[in-house]
Amino acid sequence: MKIVFYLHLHQPWRLARFRFLDLGSGRSYFDVDRNLAIFRGIAERCYRPALDRIRDSLERFPDFRLSLSITGTFVEQARLAAPDVLDRLRAVVRTGRVALLAETYYHSLAFLVPPPELADEVELHRALLREEFGSEPKVLRMTELAYSDDLARFAEAERFRGMLAEGWEGVLRGDPPTYRYCAAPAPTVMLLLRHYPLSDDVGFRFSSTGWSEYPLTADKYARWLAATPGELVGLFMDFETFGEHHPAQSGILEFLSALPATVKREPSLEWATVDEAIDGPPRAPLSVPYTMSWADQNRDLGAWLGNDLQRSAFEAAKKVGLAVLQTGDPTIITDWRKLLTSDHFYYMYVTGHGADQGVHQYFSSYDSPFDAYANYMNALTDLRRRALEKLGVPILK
Repeated sequence: MKIVFYLHLHQPWRLARFRFLDLGSGRSYFDVDRNLAIFRGIAERCYRPALDRIRDSLERFPDFRLSLSITGTFVEQARLAAPDVLDRLRAVVRTGRVALLAETYYHSLAFLVPPPELADEVELHRALLREEFGSEPKVLRMTELAYSDDLARFAEAERFRGMLAEGWEGVLRGDPPTYRYCAAPAPTVMLLLRHYPLSDDVGFRFSSTGWSEYPLTADKYARWLAATPGELVGLFMDFETFGEHHPAQSGILEFLSALPATVKREPSLEWATVDEAIDGPPRAPLSVPYTMSWADQNRDLGAWLGNDLQRSAFEAAKKVGLAVLQTGDPTIITDWRKLLTSDHFYYMYVTGHGADQGVHQYFSSYDSPFDAYANYMNALTDLRRRALEKLGVPILK
């Protein structure tokens, strides 16, 4: 059994408080100081200690491997707030046993915007990986693990050899997620599926004292992995699992350090990067006619577009984009792309309950989803004004 251990690094450019009275003021939409302060805090609690432990494991265990995806907005903030985090990332990539994945530069919903925006953002991200890490990714990871037959066709057109997707029963129809599949409409694209129960045991349940398996030790987890039937197991989660979502006092960093040694004691287990895991024949073609994701219980796009607020904001952003792209102004275009970042729509979530609702509230700093919507729409309205002024189009008062 090959363990495909994949972690995602992302921080959005969160919006500043942008009131209706701020329209035309020239104020930035993004609270740079606050974003960098948040980044520095997470770097101290999570990025530095977890990357140091990963590097130590790579040095101590030659068979240990993992894969990372790193958004452009993460790199931008790291450059300003904690450049040593980028140094740590470069160091682990230089080992040759850490694969990097491509995705949208802005962790955006560009895959729902008319072409060529998705291709442009993915190319921006590829260029960033070449510049920062000297890496040419073979595997594509779409925002929030979004996947569909159409996205597989896009990956094939962009000459990616693989994609990541959620191993969801609704599309597997009884087949296990522990095998390599290929995209039904694009058979050259191999699919690596997330084993969500085992991933969520660490990502969500690790520090839950009410969980029947608490506490989760590395030994116990390695035994679970060894007992899982199949050829490969996709452990996909946020990097912030290790020190941020689960604090250091939960033992999560010790778990991360101990896992390579416990896996080594299980003869049936080995590590593989995503680049290594896509090599080999697929079990079967897999068709996913609608877009699924790794978020919430429904595994669809409802976390970002599930209610009227979210849909209204996103449709407005698409319309503003038509004018923005006509301007050819790099500053205006960059601001628009930052507003396409999925997190802004995630903060407007109002339709869920139970565990889903709690996760959304954890990530949002707004008083309510309606507050998030109003703030976003004010910024978007101002961006529209700037674009129309650039184009010389009269603005109706």
